[in-house]
Amino acid sequence: MKICVLSDLHGILPNIEEDSEITLICGDIVPLKIQRNIPQSKKWLETDFLYWVNKLPTEKVYFIGGNHDFIFDGHFSKTDALILNRIANGKLCYLDGFTTIDHLSNDGFTYHIFGTPYCHIFGNWAFMREDDMLKKLYDHIPTECDILFSHDAADMNGLGIVPPNAWHPTESVNAGNSILTEAIKEKKPRYYFCGHIHEGNHEVSEFEGTICANVSILDDKYENTFSPLFLEITK
Repeated sequence: MKICVLSDLHGILPNIEEDSEITLICGDIVPLKIQRNIPQSKKWLETDFLYWVNKLPTEKVYFIGGNHDFIFDGHFSKTDALILNRIANGKLCYLDGFTTIDHLSNDGFTYHIFGTPYCHIFGNWAFMREDDMLKKLYDHIPTECDILFSHDAADMNGLGIVPPNAWHPTESVNAGNSILTEAIKEKKPRYYFCGHIHEGNHEVSEFEGTICANVSILDDKYENTFSPLFLEITK
């Protein structure tokens, strides 16, 4: 099955021309300028975002929220998700961090897909949770998980390493989520994707049997520097 994975759009909707069976979006979707404005965020999702989704050369889009997507943390109901899905003619599916999606692929196999928006606390943002709560939330990750995608970056293979920037110009900082890393070690998903760290390690690598990658498309200046990841996966 061919998948397309990307993260950290922040309102930038890239032109994607390469075909895929499914597309995964790892959060931080809403434009920065309206991220705390719930009515405007909802309007943008139902117009600009849905128009872009419907043009994507993919059969299905699965997405989660990120720490800048305040609308999805307490302001987005199952009814809202169903409305978006209906407007997109069934193409768009929101994952709330509690439900596993079983995707029946064109290759005849069923892929178990789980997405979680929850992040460790580092500021006053959406989906920030204490470590004890994170452990409980990550318990929802299934043990037979083909694809796990999160917004927060796990603390492994450099996914959570923030390179020197304007806030710490002389050294890198490890902002990886260690609680999520332990969950991945326990659940052992076959594939894992994240965003959040804009200029984290974008190379596809392996961690204890799990294929993983950071798929943020924006750099630290919020410019569209990186391309979505396309990957052929198998059962």
